[in-house]
Amino acid sequence: MADINRINELVGNKDFEEALKMTADALTDEPDNVELLKLAGLAEVNTKDWSKAKTHFETVVKYSPEDATSWFYLANCYNNLGDFISAKNAYIKVIELRPEYEEAYQSLCVVLLKLDMPSDAIAFSKRAQVYAPDEYLYDFIIGTAYMKQKDFKSSIEPLEKALEKSPHNFSVYNSLGTAYIATGRSGDAIDCYKKVIEMYPENPMAYFNLGSAYQIQQKHTEACEYLKKAIELDEEDEVFKTTYAMSLVKSEHYKEAIDIYKKLLVQHPEKENYKYNLISCYEATGDFQTAILMLEGIVYVNPKLVLPAQKLANLYIKTNQLARAKELYDNIILKNNPTAEVMHQYAVLSSSLCDTDAAEKILKKAIKMNPKMAKAHKDLAVIYLNKRLFDYADDEFKIAMELLPNDFEIIFEYGNFLYSTSKNTEAEEYYKKALEIEPENVLALTFMALNKLILNQLDESKEYIMKALKINHHHEYILFCAGRIMYARKEYEDAKRYLIKAVEQNPDVETQNTLALTYFELGEYQSAINIFSNLLSKFPDNVSVLRSLALCYEKMDDNDKALEYLYKLTDIFPEDEEAQELIRKLS
Repeated sequence: MADINRINELVGNKDFEEALKMTADALTDEPDNVELLKLAGLAEVNTKDWSKAKTHFETVVKYSPEDATSWFYLANCYNNLGDFISAKNAYIKVIELRPEYEEAYQSLCVVLLKLDMPSDAIAFSKRAQVYAPDEYLYDFIIGTAYMKQKDFKSSIEPLEKALEKSPHNFSVYNSLGTAYIATGRSGDAIDCYKKVIEMYPENPMAYFNLGSAYQIQQKHTEACEYLKKAIELDEEDEVFKTTYAMSLVKSEHYKEAIDIYKKLLVQHPEKENYKYNLISCYEATGDFQTAILMLEGIVYVNPKLVLPAQKLANLYIKTNQLARAKELYDNIILKNNPTAEVMHQYAVLSSSLCDTDAAEKILKKAIKMNPKMAKAHKDLAVIYLNKRLFDYADDEFKIAMELLPNDFEIIFEYGNFLYSTSKNTEAEEYYKKALEIEPENVLALTFMALNKLILNQLDESKEYIMKALKINHHHEYILFCAGRIMYARKEYEDAKRYLIKAVEQNPDVETQNTLALTYFELGEYQSAINIFSNLLSKFPDNVSVLRSLALCYEKMDDNDKALEYLYKLTDIFPEDEEAQELIRKLS
């Protein structure tokens, strides 16, 4: 006869091993004894022998189908064995037998979430709240279930209620923070995560969550602070490192990001995204050569990877290796079903290589593939403008502006088109529009200044060129334009200063000629002669330079030299009345 009282005593004293020995011996004689089976199952539950416990409790409920407690333990066995459907059915049976069985509700709702049945989890949680209105867990489960349904807005109220009932609960704060972020309330999420850190200052996930919330707000300096702390507390978490590296890049701390990606690649050399991010960091720091070497290793091993090939081509363009960029487009990119955007990039590259005929054909193909590509219409218009096909250029510009009416580049280029075709009043209108979009764009300011110069609005011309110089006082073209405008205003000393700086950077013919004319107006005739003589050695038949030299020598009272250049001029252009008159005067 089994000593039921003694076995109960052993279980009560948590001497489960001895209890199991006694129940095993007793069950040999009484295999259908329900009390023995329950005690054996209970001891096995406590020793986590879920499989044997399941067998015993299945027998118990077979003989005692109204035993809610045994159904509950059987459900726990199914749950721990991963048989969640059987666990769900067993917990529901418990609740049918004892509607107030709170632990069954709690376990059932968790199982329902595991089974991706959030609506049922919400329904049973609400039933449980009738019996346990102060229990936070049901509000938490309801909020979690809404989150599984991606209904983050509905999840907030139950999660806030759960927090009121359990104000120091780490999990509730984290879930509420996630819900706040998903509904655009990142500031509230930050408050949640800060509270968690106050309570659990050594928890890395709390710092990670806070850093991620700041990252969403684009506050990457703050994000870096907390993400770095998360890594200090857990150096093994890869997600922490990649998230931290992202904020380092956004806050332009590229060298530290490079160190992280290098270490990640040592651990995971197969991950192409780490390589690609590292390449982007090298590019951002101006280390184009390292970026190019890494990309070449990727692209030439697998020629079907179009995006890395495009990035490599762009780096070739940045390092003025245009021929290599074109070769890459020809051999890789264009063989892999290129998009209209890729064709557009290739056209721009061809134009940079002065192959405007090819660029024109490619742009037409790109536009045929995507007629709404405004920038392709604009670039085709520029090619037509350079070919002096003004009507075609005008048509393409107008299509581009219709597609992107507020695009700076398109508006500015159309202004340049009008400037080039001497429609200066209309050009002014478009330069104004461009400057409304980008008020500090130096090229727009400079071209507006030149346009004002042609319109003889010299005060406004000076105003615009001074704005451009304030932004970029080293650019040789802006300096040249400033000198040209000052010359027109007869402010020769200022003109001289700007033109000297421009010539030092780019001694082209027009800049040198304008500087020489400025020297002439200042009475610095020898300096003017030096420049004009240099220009004449390169362009011996230039009548303008010959005339300028003659005038310089006339001012220096060297009539013989003046006549020498005048005779050369009239040999080339006998109809020049001004030169003939000066010869008569000096002879």
